[in-house]
Amino acid sequence: MSGTPSSISGTKRVASAVVGVLLSVAVVGVVGLTLHAVSKDPHKKLYATKESETIVVDGKTYPKANITMGVYADKEQASEDGYEGQKNDWVQYGPSNHIVLPANTYVTMTIHGYDGGESLNSPFFGKVIGTIGNVVNIDGQDVSELGMEEVQHTFTIHSLPSSDRDPLFINVPLKKVLEDDNGWVPTEDPVTNFKGHTMTFSFLTKGAGEYVWNCQFPCGDGTYAKFGAAMSAYGYMSGKVTVA
Repeated sequence: MSGTPSSISGTKRVASAVVGVLLSVAVVGVVGLTLHAVSKDPHKKLYATKESETIVVDGKTYPKANITMGVYADKEQASEDGYEGQKNDWVQYGPSNHIVLPANTYVTMTIHGYDGGESLNSPFFGKVIGTIGNVVNIDGQDVSELGMEEVQHTFTIHSLPSSDRDPLFINVPLKKVLEDDNGWVPTEDPVTNFKGHTMTFSFLTKGAGEYVWNCQFPCGDGTYAKFGAAMSAYGYMSGKVTVA
């Protein structure tokens, strides 16, 4: 016999361990390269505009600032809105995916959304969370929640718990644009030339910190339950938030 059962199983265990180590090294290498790549912002930073007015919330006075973004089904839509768009012709936010907000400020954010939608994976992300009053104003009407079939994308800011960073969680569902056999159905929003919806919401920033934002709507390609392509590539449906 070439070996006892115990020696054969021992050899297999050693081989398995070697393969495991090699796979771990490969995974670490890929993760390192990926993190290095995403650390390079594909856009210039988009800074909120500070306002001269202040506002009182719960007895405390805050400075005000505003910032505007758009979300588009493809590069052509982005171009129509005056934004060059990303390299790949995927669904995308713009004009930048790295936004900079002032600390301890009442921030009003406007998102012009021009895309359609299918269905959310969870009704949780159809709820407005973390904004003033937990509402978003859509084409002039305050809304606290959208149905799972009404959402085109979400704008969700979050972070891991940290002792040196204030928590910040914002989730805003964005209303989808309807489609029929002839293409996009005109909306009732003149601000977007009746091609999209204007969604405005306000929230309070706290101390300085680094956060991330992303879309929680599965709007990628058919891989990974529609979380591939634009959803898994930094700079399309995800980005950074710097509170400074």
